[in-house]
Amino acid sequence: MALIKCPECGESVSDKAPNCPHCGLAIAGNIIPCPECGAVVPKGTETCPKCAFPLQEVKEQVKNVEATPAPQKPAIKASEEVLEKIGPVFLEAKELYEKKKFVSAYDKINIALSAAPNNTECLKLEAAIVSGICDHSQKVAEELFQAKEYAKALTEIDGALKFAPNSQALLNLSNEIKRAKSRRKTRITVISVLVVIAIAVVAAMSIRKSFTAEEENQAWEIAKDSNTVSCYNQFLEDYPDGAHSMDAQEMLMKLQKDETDFWGRIQSSSDVYSYEQYLKKFPQGMYVDQAKNSIDSLDWVKASKKNTPEAFAEYLAAHPEGAHVGEAQSANEKIAASVPTAEEISGMKSFFSNYYAAVENKDESSVLDFFESVTPKYYGISNASKSDIQANIKKMYAKDIKQVHIKINDASFKVTKDESGNYHVTFPIDVTYDREDAAKTNTSSMNVTAVVNGNQKITSIISNKSNSTL
Repeated sequence: MALIKCPECGESVSDKAPNCPHCGLAIAGNIIPCPECGAVVPKGTETCPKCAFPLQEVKEQVKNVEATPAPQKPAIKASEEVLEKIGPVFLEAKELYEKKKFVSAYDKINIALSAAPNNTECLKLEAAIVSGICDHSQKVAEELFQAKEYAKALTEIDGALKFAPNSQALLNLSNEIKRAKSRRKTRITVISVLVVIAIAVVAAMSIRKSFTAEEENQAWEIAKDSNTVSCYNQFLEDYPDGAHSMDAQEMLMKLQKDETDFWGRIQSSSDVYSYEQYLKKFPQGMYVDQAKNSIDSLDWVKASKKNTPEAFAEYLAAHPEGAHVGEAQSANEKIAASVPTAEEISGMKSFFSNYYAAVENKDESSVLDFFESVTPKYYGISNASKSDIQANIKKMYAKDIKQVHIKINDASFKVTKDESGNYHVTFPIDVTYDREDAAKTNTSSMNVTAVVNGNQKITSIISNKSNSTL
């Protein structure tokens, strides 16, 4: 009795059990071993489910063997005639046969047959001995076949065929073993080719490994020479398990610590130079974006304080994609709008020349045309009315003043514009007072600051002389 794996459920079961206790499959007398892989399969299976071996031919051979009645061992008795002619030789052959020493028995019976070639008892014993040899050899050969000992199985069959060259069972089994051997040889050949290929691949990998080691050494030298975080990171990405990977990690950690310490010292600085030094030392560092943003902000503060086209142009050139590009462009537009044209400047000069001409001529009506009904700032008066302006003009000509002469210094005449279109004008004037007593005639200089709105009306006019009404 032997334990086998049930071909249905895979559980262990005795080969003598009528049925598998786990799944109910019939076992005893209903299973056969695959001669190729040894797997147990139900009778009637045409192809082994494990190795795809064709079981049909084996099934037919088993059927033929089962259909052939097993030769019965003849009960051989020695007749008196045999005993007289061959004596103890026949009896010795018979004894060896009964002990299943078939080859020795065959040799002895042939000695007897040489003395009595036609003796019936001797011929029957010879046939029984040959049958025993065939049965024994077939059984041994089948066991060797299942163990895939093909050469030994064929040797066993060839030995038996010497005694029974026409045994169909032995011949069929021999052919089946030869086919299995041929298939095995083919597999061995394929495996040999695969082994050769594998050896070639290993050799190629060994060569490649030597090349890779050389490439890694070159890459390591480049990384050390560069001594940057990005270079060490790239080296570790290319050679994560390389001979220098630990060295690269140590250098990377050192650089990162140096960088973190450096950044900690400057991150609150208001000095552009500090951030430029960081970018120079760590061009691909962890804080590059923060450093660039800090430089951008500091440059914008500087440009805003200057508030000139040149300052904003310098910012835009240094930061074409900076955070304050829109503000810089807008500021430039405002400055451009505040710069009057030559025609506008000339117009303002004419405007104030006409204004002072009316003042010189004491033409109060013309003077008042230069103002709105209420002027927010008129020298020392807030929200001055036109009456306030008339009174100031009369006051200017009081006492001994005969005439006032006002001259604008064109060389220092400056005009700007604001967002509302108002003109802001500054200029110096020289005022000469002709008096009744010529000896008291005098000239005074002052700076005038005025605002003229879009309606060409003065909304503010003051001078650096607190008591002046000009």
